[in-house]
Amino acid sequence: MPEREPVIDIHTHPMLDGEPIFGDPHPPEAYLERCRELSLRHAVALVMAPRDNLPGTREMNDKVLGLQRSSGGRFLAFCSVHPLDGEAALTELTRVSGLGARGIKLHPNTQSFDVSDPAVELVVRRAAELRLPVLFDAYSPFDPAQPGKFVRLAMAVPEARIVLAHALGARFPELVVFGVLARYPWWRRQVWVDVSAMAEVYARSPLSASFAWHLRQVGVDRLLWGSDWPLGDPVQSLDSLETLGFDGGERRAIAHDNAAKLMGL
Repeated sequence: MPEREPVIDIHTHPMLDGEPIFGDPHPPEAYLERCRELSLRHAVALVMAPRDNLPGTREMNDKVLGLQRSSGGRFLAFCSVHPLDGEAALTELTRVSGLGARGIKLHPNTQSFDVSDPAVELVVRRAAELRLPVLFDAYSPFDPAQPGKFVRLAMAVPEARIVLAHALGARFPELVVFGVLARYPWWRRQVWVDVSAMAEVYARSPLSASFAWHLRQVGVDRLLWGSDWPLGDPVQSLDSLETLGFDGGERRAIAHDNAAKLMGL
């Protein structure tokens, strides 16, 4: 992709204090340095809330909101709650919305919850009321029924804007369901797919053509680019869009325009 094309990275994990999340230290400044050759407009900074630790959740959310302020909006804060914290989670959603959060991150594996739990629907419903998109880690090696649970969740809360990170991982063939659902007039197409990590994994693999075909079933206008930094490399990840066969206009939509529309930028 030409350097002049603007990009929005929908999926990053910058280190917000002295302890690295993954491997070596990876402060926000290191990410921006790696992106110097890109025309980076924004990067979504993600956090994940612990369970039964509301002070810790608030502190973590305040840190990512602080990064959003100190970076002048270069980093955008996706805060987090734990769905099993019940009413306290809903209260925290309202609090961070008032402080400028741009979205919510939930991680069924790391946070140890089932997508079909009614508590998850309550969190997604409140986020929808607050106009906050919800980004889920959307690959579980432990729950083969999880893709269908996301469909049920989108049907239960049709006004919610749901982002499925990592394109369902090894279960990406199940993305075809979104192409089928789009044929029904009642389906509102409020589900987006983030290709973070998987674009790099599949772009130069024997499954490259199949992966790209299944992504197109979702619709190019519902695809989002993310690097999954520091686990993924933003430059290599962005190059993977071309390797997967997306043309210049499609890459512009995936790497910038779709995210800008989703977040109202």
